[in-house]
Amino acid sequence: MKVLVLGGDGYLGWATAMHLSSRGHEICVVDNYLRRKLNAQFDSEPLFPVPLLEERVTAWRTHGGSEIAVAIGDVTDWPFINNVTKRVAPDAVSHFAELPSAPFSMANQECAALVVQNNLGTTLNLIHAVHQNCPRAHIVKIGTMGEYGTPNIDIEEGWLEISHNGRRDKFLYPRQSSSLYHHGHGSLMVLRPRVGPVRHRPDAGTGLRHDHG
Repeated sequence: MKVLVLGGDGYLGWATAMHLSSRGHEICVVDNYLRRKLNAQFDSEPLFPVPLLEERVTAWRTHGGSEIAVAIGDVTDWPFINNVTKRVAPDAVSHFAELPSAPFSMANQECAALVVQNNLGTTLNLIHAVHQNCPRAHIVKIGTMGEYGTPNIDIEEGWLEISHNGRRDKFLYPRQSSSLYHHGHGSLMVLRPRVGPVRHRPDAGTGLRHDHG
């Protein structure tokens, strides 16, 4: 399977790329190093130097025994992501190409605007690029409540029973996560292409299924 990993320079993106590569999948990682530039600007760089993607794929070739392709560019740049999806023709896209809400969006208006424009722009371009170039590809998008907002209602904890459009299900809230900031706020969204014509209903949206967990 061919997988495009957006945000492949991040600790989640790169770990995902190595994991999938080790299982025999054909991987291409994409990044524009924006997070590195912002970390330098805010004096919040890692305690030890992190190799660039080109150096990482060389090390992975030696120790992992397989290739990972690299495409350096900005997903908010339509020609770039359009060309990458057309060239790679992925079966799936793992979308990590977003900035976290903290600390950048809290610094000032300019940084907050950058976060919003980046996070919305990457997702918008990706959806259109996949629809245009590889419409049967699955999109797996990782995000947080920082994107969706926090509802002004009390939310119970534990196993919650959900009833919607005649369907019933149960899910655990909050889910365990890797940090206090993301505790209970993690969201995994899987966008699956609908087979056949799309009928537009209020609950249908784009005809893609969202799995949160």
